[in-house]
Amino acid sequence: MVTQSPTSSGQPVPRRWTVEVEGIRWLPRMRDKARMSADGTLGPYLMGHSPVDKAALGILGMTTGEFMSLANAAPDDASLLAALRARGMDEDRLRGWSEKFPRTYSNLIPLWDLDEGYLRANPVQRALIASFKTVERPVMALFRKVSPAP
Repeated sequence: MVTQSPTSSGQPVPRRWTVEVEGIRWLPRMRDKARMSADGTLGPYLMGHSPVDKAALGILGMTTGEFMSLANAAPDDASLLAALRARGMDEDRLRGWSEKFPRTYSNLIPLWDLDEGYLRANPVQRALIASFKTVERPVMALFRKVSPAP
């Protein structure tokens, strides 16, 4: 279920980092990014290249391609979780990571929330975001090259 952010300009965005499936953060967002990648609407988002995706994939013990295959075959979040369980994921380890998520990624969360409109940006932040938007796609393309997905 790819959503529109509060201030979206029509570009689909993955669900917010706070969305959980059975108490596990990031899987719904990562599932959305996998589906967006498959249908060509990923835009500047990273799938498998970001440090957060890499951490989740490492815990799941799978590659980006393997996750994308499962995510795109799953009709919903519960089905994806069932498929991951069937593969023998370390659910306790994933839940522990999820519980620490807000502390671990405290430096990135405000950036995501500002970018997607969940936090109200002040004038300086709005100007910085607007400036970055002009180079976002090429910067993310470069990041994909220098930080290969597992």
